[in-house]
Amino acid sequence: MERREALRWLAAGAGLGLLPGIQPDDLLAFGRHVHAQAMPSSSAQLRALDAHANRTVIAMAERIIPATETPGATDAHVNLFIDHMLAAWYPPADRDRVLQGLRDLDARSRARRGQDFVSSAQADQTALLHALDDEMSAEGHWFGLFKYLTVWGYCTSEVALRETLHEYPLPGRYDGCAPYQARTRSSAPS
Repeated sequence: MERREALRWLAAGAGLGLLPGIQPDDLLAFGRHVHAQAMPSSSAQLRALDAHANRTVIAMAERIIPATETPGATDAHVNLFIDHMLAAWYPPADRDRVLQGLRDLDARSRARRGQDFVSSAQADQTALLHALDDEMSAEGHWFGLFKYLTVWGYCTSEVALRETLHEYPLPGRYDGCAPYQARTRSSAPS
């Protein structure tokens, strides 16, 4: 399976599982809307994440979707997407669960190697994320939500749509059931 196919499968499968009744096109449109609101600018400020949590989110997302011959999660500003979703769209209980999970991840990293997650070697970061993956069978695990937001944020970013998924610009909508409107002679070009 190619990376592009895997990302489509993950985005559609995870999205429809967590948000029943929402179609993939709606997930894409909403994700694009969130990116437009969360894009970096001189006035962009984090709303749910503090500076350390933001660095942790960047490192985690880049381990999940690393830059290769195509852009990674950092290039897609997935951290800003996650911050905006946690601040503006998810209930406080979910936001708090993710923030507590980030603190727990740092505690595990310090217990394992004596340093926070972001200061650890990439191999140690990957090992910790694999351990979290193994624990995700428990319903409501914060890492499941984090991975979902990472993939959703990546797959709906302009850089991923353009350079990884090759789906940019997005085609316009076709409505085959729209009523026919005949042009009158006066509105026809001469």
